[in-house]
Amino acid sequence: MAVTCARCGALNPDGNQFCQACGTPLSAAAAGAPPSSPPPSALPLAYPSPPPLPVAYASPYYNPAGAAPQAAVHRTPWALIISGVVVLILVMAGCGTALVLLGPRASSLGGGVAGLPSPTPGTSPSPIASPTSAPGTTSASNAGVTVPLPTGWTVASQDTETIILVNPNSTGSVTVASGTSNPKQSAQQNKDDVDKSLQSKYPDTAPCPGSKTTTGNINGAQGIFWNLCFTLTSGGHSLPAVASLFVGANSDGSVYYLVMLATSQSSLQSFAVESKPVVQGIVWKLK
Repeated sequence: MAVTCARCGALNPDGNQFCQACGTPLSAAAAGAPPSSPPPSALPLAYPSPPPLPVAYASPYYNPAGAAPQAAVHRTPWALIISGVVVLILVMAGCGTALVLLGPRASSLGGGVAGLPSPTPGTSPSPIASPTSAPGTTSASNAGVTVPLPTGWTVASQDTETIILVNPNSTGSVTVASGTSNPKQSAQQNKDDVDKSLQSKYPDTAPCPGSKTTTGNINGAQGIFWNLCFTLTSGGHSLPAVASLFVGANSDGSVYYLVMLATSQSSLQSFAVESKPVVQGIVWKLK
């Protein structure tokens, strides 16, 4: 009687111990061939796949080099500074928000902090001690700057880098700020950032007619003066506002300096005179 190989199906004479076609033992074949090996894709993994590598820190200002995680960087918070100043004009205008800094030496608006005499030479690259405040004047201070607080002036807002003062009759504000810049930036780069921040909030922001951009220093901090005009609107009301501005940087760009006067365009000249003791008494702490 012929024996059928269970593996290959070949017929073998009775008595054969091995299949004459494939060589499989007929006794094992009779019991059934072992199941075929599963395809490689079905084999279980010897070890689990490693977890994905952590994503390196993504800086909002630049792409970090290499795959290693990067330390977070601090950038001059122009948007935050501007937002804080914006709130102050509500006091002054009663019809909107705004901001401002210190301005050019020549302006059609007839005023500006840059018009005040500088207590240090224009070539001084870093801040130095300012003149002593007038008798009876108190001050506000943070990690970056000390600002005199003449009688009637109040601190509207303050943090580790920024101090915002409002004058006695609430017609304007003075913002003074200083802190570290990382990455480092020149005074011109700081100015460009401030311009962009203001224009994003007030689309009609532009250099005031007849004003000029000049260079100089405030109490030793070297930088740029310029004036920006824009319109505040709220509830159907509008107010022509002016930003008389100063921004600077130390010699290697690691520290920024900022002064801001905020008021209506018609009040700039009188407000600049009123703000003179504040501006001339600024003491920069970071060099």
